[in-house]
Amino acid sequence: MRFEIMRAHIRDLQRVKPLWKAMLLRYVDVIGPDLPVRDPNAAWALRHEEYLTWLNDGAGVVYLAVDTENNDKVVGYAALHFTSSGSAFDMGQWCGELESLAVAEAARGCGIGTRLIEACRSELKRREITYWSLETLAGNAEAKRLYERAGFEPFMLRMIRRVDSPQAQIRADDPMTAPLVIPAGMLGQSGTAGELPGGGAGVATVDEVPLPVPTPTVVPTVQAAGDAARVAARRLAVATSAQKNRALQAMADAVAAQSPRILDANSRDLERARVKGLPDSLVDRIRLDQGRLDGIADALRDLVALPDPVGHVVRGSTLPNGLQIRQVRVPFGVIGMIYEARPNVTVDAAGIAMKSGNAVILRGGSAASYSNRALVATLREAIERAGLPADAVHLLEGGHDEAVSLMRARGLVDVIVPRGGAKLIETVVTQSTVPVIETGSGNVHVYVDAAAELGKALEIVVNAKTQRPSVCNAAETLLVHADIAARFLPLVLPALHEQSVKIHGDVATITAAAGVGVPVLEAGELDWACEYHGLEIAVRVVADLDEAMAHVARYSTGHTEAIVTEDRTAARRWTSEVDAAVVMVNSSTRFTDGGEFGFGAEIGISTQKLHARGPMGLPEMTSTKWIVEGDGHIRS
Repeated sequence: MRFEIMRAHIRDLQRVKPLWKAMLLRYVDVIGPDLPVRDPNAAWALRHEEYLTWLNDGAGVVYLAVDTENNDKVVGYAALHFTSSGSAFDMGQWCGELESLAVAEAARGCGIGTRLIEACRSELKRREITYWSLETLAGNAEAKRLYERAGFEPFMLRMIRRVDSPQAQIRADDPMTAPLVIPAGMLGQSGTAGELPGGGAGVATVDEVPLPVPTPTVVPTVQAAGDAARVAARRLAVATSAQKNRALQAMADAVAAQSPRILDANSRDLERARVKGLPDSLVDRIRLDQGRLDGIADALRDLVALPDPVGHVVRGSTLPNGLQIRQVRVPFGVIGMIYEARPNVTVDAAGIAMKSGNAVILRGGSAASYSNRALVATLREAIERAGLPADAVHLLEGGHDEAVSLMRARGLVDVIVPRGGAKLIETVVTQSTVPVIETGSGNVHVYVDAAAELGKALEIVVNAKTQRPSVCNAAETLLVHADIAARFLPLVLPALHEQSVKIHGDVATITAAAGVGVPVLEAGELDWACEYHGLEIAVRVVADLDEAMAHVARYSTGHTEAIVTEDRTAARRWTSEVDAAVVMVNSSTRFTDGGEFGFGAEIGISTQKLHARGPMGLPEMTSTKWIVEGDGHIRS
């Protein structure tokens, strides 16, 4: 067999699915059916999402072994993840984890596994990472031999048991499992010295003594940023609209004046991205040019012209007893922003925070670190020149520990807003102790109804997919009513193909594509759920409006869903029955944007239902307080 090792792109990930499933089945062979191995399809869905996140964030690489004599069929792959080394062992700031290594059974014995390991080792060496590790099943002797030949040594031992399995025998002389002896001086306040809280003598098992719950610690950099931001937030809360507008204008002017410095920093991010082989979609999100930088400055100027939400009276009244009550908008205080490599978000967040009277702590993706550093330095200088505290904007530049610390800085940070892919958002939502406004990923659908005007539909679909495919409001799935599929698919498939869009389709789509010479890959379950972030789309023919809405209900992330139709009844059903932050009729999904909605720069698009939903502009970055004024009123 002749094979080559190549670096995988996001679009290649589906090609490793059969190997992943075979690996899961191998787990069952090794450990038996009673231990917790997931269903292969469910396991692949989770692993595929992890691979997508790593590749998008530059936090990992996937290498493929392809059979060059068999149409580059994938016969093996390795997935390497870059992660912080933790606190116990000094392995440097970063270490590598070989998360997956699989070789097709028919290709074993050809040296593919060794070559894949070597490709990963070379990548780590190029990144100046010193250590890497892996996990393998204790009973998989074949895998252990392979890894030992590659130089890996046993290090840690992971052991497993079910919580409800029969209690193992505990030896009293075993220091690791014997009853816990508690000196009298270490007892709690209940009871006397030498007595347990429950009244017993000085020996107790672990079950009898409540173990302390660790309190999350805030690393010094986050503590310092939080303390300074809270001081700044108190100044901003009472700043006048004129003061905040002067700062915004100064920020915009500074971005324009410092554009050479900012673009030079951005070029360093782009060069690093190219060296790392980051996906084109991520590189596009990192890239700044003069046009994009002018747009960022203009968005700040647009904020100057928008109404100040602080102090706006939401509602109020005078009660029968003469008490005057009113609900007014007030700043949150300190906002924490955790986001991926999007330099424009750095400025958008700072601008919206300023206008809404909030301080902001930014933690952006490392792939845009040079750009973010230059932008934040520019903004802080401008804010200070305008007479407001520079600490209104902070940038965290540390590793994973800082991000986790920011998520758990309750009392320092009032709200966290994550912005990025599904995995980032899920991580923030599940790990944060600070309240989170959830901005969702965008598995966005366009449904072309039987009553659609086909020329209009064609323009909408092509724009929704290709105008900027890497962003969350780009279309990812096209649904076509069966009654017009024979007329519309021969129009839209070549149009998408001409724009270099890779198409995944159902059987009906594949059949139609063959008639016009457009290549289409067979779509699977993961395609319907995938946010491609690039020039790829899934296409399905549906029987009617109800089937289209059922598909959306199953796979939508609740971001934006569009219908193209001239049937007002169908349009009304779509807008009332589809559950999403934005529902559209006869419009490209690319209009789901705070700027396009007239909000100025947006801080994100919320897909949750509490506090804010949809594009979040200035009002969404405030809370409210009740003000009650009386004249010696007392309650009887």
